[in-house]
Amino acid sequence: MKTFIYYPGMEVRDELWLKFALLWLERLAFVFTVSEQSRLPPLLARLARQSDLLAPPPSAADFDAITPPLMGLLGNLLDPGFVRHKVFGNRALIARWRASANHDCFCPDQPGLAALHQYGLEQGLASRDQGGIRMARRLANLLSMYLAREWALTHDGLLITDHDYLDRLLHLSESRYQPSGGQACFHLEMGLRLPASLASLSFDTLLARRAAPGYGAALGTFHLALAALCQTLGKGTATQEQLLAFAQARDALEQKVLGEDSAASPPVLLPLTWLISTEQGALPMLSRLRGANEALARPLIFHPVRQSHFQKRKSQHGFTRLGQIRRAP
Repeated sequence: MKTFIYYPGMEVRDELWLKFALLWLERLAFVFTVSEQSRLPPLLARLARQSDLLAPPPSAADFDAITPPLMGLLGNLLDPGFVRHKVFGNRALIARWRASANHDCFCPDQPGLAALHQYGLEQGLASRDQGGIRMARRLANLLSMYLAREWALTHDGLLITDHDYLDRLLHLSESRYQPSGGQACFHLEMGLRLPASLASLSFDTLLARRAAPGYGAALGTFHLALAALCQTLGKGTATQEQLLAFAQARDALEQKVLGEDSAASPPVLLPLTWLISTEQGALPMLSRLRGANEALARPLIFHPVRQSHFQKRKSQHGFTRLGQIRRAP
């Protein structure tokens, strides 16, 4: 089963995102606890008892392995000789991170993160609070992103967020500029259908739907087809057969996702967007796929190809937009 690792932290925007995850994701994990008044923990405990959605979080040993490089990165950003970047490590930003008045995000103590919390306190990037520390929210999100990335790489996971800014930030952080030119890249956007009434559907209903006969098999087939398509798109070798296999797996799962709800009102589309960097030229491959894609009842959207001037990124991640669902009646 493929695990999607959500970042930043466990602060999904609301329960609606978890409803989407119940219907469309095989496994979901959270890496970094960032919470002030979250109502999610009781709901997550229920999902852990009644479904197979939630994967275990990182262990203390996992954090012990991935936090030293993160502290090294922070040290580089704080070094006076570091060449500043407009996003990473500019002096004004670091000054805001160090201002205690900006420590507005509570990060509870977690096994394995004591060294990282202590480093933040020593560098003035965090303030001690009962049961944890406080730091600037932008910095907490940045640390969550890096912890999630390292854990994803060591556990063959996929990163997912509903913050497109953080998706762009992760792409930027993983890239190294190539003066002679880099790889072609493009956004792949796929629409996943959901009941228009998703916001009002109870978790009892959704848990029963996920547990229905054949749902797990359809979910697994969909994610196998998605992984195969994204892998070959990255290599520049995707075929029409793989595109059609993905579309068929998506459509088969959608029938189970929607259940009888589509009879009451038309479903809504949730865009799931993936950034693809190709090892070979992207345009010839997309040209080969165009005919098969346009013949689909609901084609995928291949956004314009750009020359990134960056090395191939190492992690795989995408982001979602739930605005359409929230606006649905």
